[in-house]
Amino acid sequence: MSWMTRVVRIALRALRSGNADRAAGFTLIEVVAVMFIIALVAALAVTIVPGTGRAGLKAVTLQTASLLRRERLGAILTGRDREVSLDSARRILVGDGGDVVALPRDISLDILGIDALWSGRQAVVRFHPDGASTGAVLKLSREKAEYEIRVNWYTGGVAIGP
Repeated sequence: MSWMTRVVRIALRALRSGNADRAAGFTLIEVVAVMFIIALVAALAVTIVPGTGRAGLKAVTLQTASLLRRERLGAILTGRDREVSLDSARRILVGDGGDVVALPRDISLDILGIDALWSGRQAVVRFHPDGASTGAVLKLSREKAEYEIRVNWYTGGVAIGP
């Protein structure tokens, strides 16, 4: 029998018998206070554990897709090519519009696309004024979780998949 079960049983016995010996058990307030402290410690332990987690990976994926969509729209509106490149030393994706997405250390990025350097950075994708692009597939992964961002070469459309 776990200690938590014992505490709950003692508290229930004390509540049932009105004349129970106060020294023999715990009051309901004491039990609630202990449960609150345990919950607080558990919540702190979860938030302190390092790592991005699945939610963080999805957030980075959505930020990256948003960057790609903004650069495509920028190319269409300005009538000039816009590029997204990877600065691997700083682990950031950089768009020509000045937008940046930081990649946490525990997320790996695999790029299937152009093998070139732009402004000293690894090329990811180039968007043309007509909306088309050079096309690319970006796979962001951490442990067993992964997301793919596909940039269609013909339409320049950006889609996210598991």
